Amino acid sequence: MDLGGFIRLLEAYRDTRYLFVADGIEHDVRVDRRNPAAEAWLAGRGSTHAGFITADNPRSRRLTEAENAAARVRLAAAVRAHGFDAVPHTGAGLDAAWWEHGLLVLNMPLDDLLELAESFGQNAVVWFAPGRPARLVPTRILLDAFAEGLD
Repeated sequence: MDLGGFIRLLEAYRDTRYLFVADGIEHDVRVDRRNPAAEAWLAGRGSTHAGFITADNPRSRRLTEAENAAARVRLAAAVRAHGFDAVPHTGAGLDAAWWEHGLLVLNMPLDDLLELAESFGQNAVVWFAPGRPARLVPTRILLDAFAEGLD
């Protein structure tokens, strides 16, 4: 991936709205921003952190809805097998045609979340915690793709 493609991909992640519904309220989390209501909900659940993860469209390559749906089932099973709570989320890009479904996983350690994301071919996760802006955390998949583009 060349530098321009890498920057465009990072901008797309930054522009995405990570949406989840909890207690009947829709929360909108964005990279490099805080959302006090979402943070309060997280803290109220006894969670110190959470991460948005998807199994849709590995390596940002569109799959069919059936392929994505099957991957989501496997992701949910993997999160349950690790023993963590999660709520559904939708990642909605600025381009109304780009959206993905995934999970907001509560209290899974970041290293474990990244490993899980990599196992589903994902470029990154979005991590947030009370008192801090959400942040994009790339997986080795994205970093390796960028490094290969520099060669």
